[in-house]
Amino acid sequence: MRRTALMLAVAAVPSAASANNFTVPAIIPFAQAATPQPATPPANLGASPLESTTAHAALPPLQTERSSAATPRCIPRPTMVSLPNGGVMAALPNHPPPPLSLLSPNVGLTPRQVTAAAISRRWRNRMASPGEGTNGSVNYMFGASIPSVVCSPLYVCNISLQPGELINDIKSGDSVRWLITPGVVGGGETAQTIVSVKPTDAGLRTNLVIATTRRLYDITLVSNTYSHTDDISFTYPDDVRAQWQAYQQQAQQHYVDNTMTSGANLASLDFGYTLGGGNPSWRPLRVYSDGIKTYIQFPRSILSGDSPALVALGHDGSWFSSPTKEIINYRAEGDTYVVDRVLDRAALISGVGRSQDEVEITHQGRVH
Repeated sequence: MRRTALMLAVAAVPSAASANNFTVPAIIPFAQAATPQPATPPANLGASPLESTTAHAALPPLQTERSSAATPRCIPRPTMVSLPNGGVMAALPNHPPPPLSLLSPNVGLTPRQVTAAAISRRWRNRMASPGEGTNGSVNYMFGASIPSVVCSPLYVCNISLQPGELINDIKSGDSVRWLITPGVVGGGETAQTIVSVKPTDAGLRTNLVIATTRRLYDITLVSNTYSHTDDISFTYPDDVRAQWQAYQQQAQQHYVDNTMTSGANLASLDFGYTLGGGNPSWRPLRVYSDGIKTYIQFPRSILSGDSPALVALGHDGSWFSSPTKEIINYRAEGDTYVVDRVLDRAALISGVGRSQDEVEITHQGRVH
């Protein structure tokens, strides 16, 4: 688009012009003033070329001024254009004025402040790439870097916080051109806060700070005409550590629940033993084997009473004869007898004669 500049006319009109009521135009198009016209006055004004030359000679000389650095700086004299009536005028410059800064000038930084700014700059420039979250969201690891939200005009971008997390305060570096509103999905303890972000123009860049009941978010907002991110979500290192702690506690509890006092794991034990015979007070609670040793566990009362003797029984014998008895070595560990072999058939005997009590132990096979 061609633009016609305007220029201001300086009224340097000869006296004859005033006598003849001749009016010099105050503003004329710059295009017309670009080519100087001869300084010949109209015949009816009676002005001579000498008057025009005198008007030009009255122009101020080229001036100079000194800057703060004491260096001479020339101030150019404005371009003067002669008018048909013998006057002169100053043409407007054909270049725009220098831009004006809307901010105050910067102040100098101390070495400590320079170091602090460098640390923040390195943090902002960390390139921890996001991953893909649920429902196509862009997932950031909280605390790994400053997340970026890219939005487009006429589109809404959502920032999903942790379920149960509530907003205490929210601040934006540009609250005029960015529309930021909260929302809630669900209810109760699992309610999830959603922050909706919408730019009013493209080419914008600012930041968003969200203070919640659990943490502080610092997010970069960028508006782009053709690209945007629909939803932003986070993975929290605290949650990951809590999940690992819960897993370790569960594994520890499982070990305690499935481990005998002897240290044997229940899953690897063979409980396929049956008890027969009498029912004395020391009758075993359970008999099991780990494939190498046999364990006979008694009630806690055996620690303060008489303990039965343990013998191995052979597979001989009949209705009229007893099986062969073999004394075997064992050791007592608390309320448990530990035999350093796998028993197939054994007996526990206490007392003599008619007051003798006997409990038989028979291995029936592994019970799963």
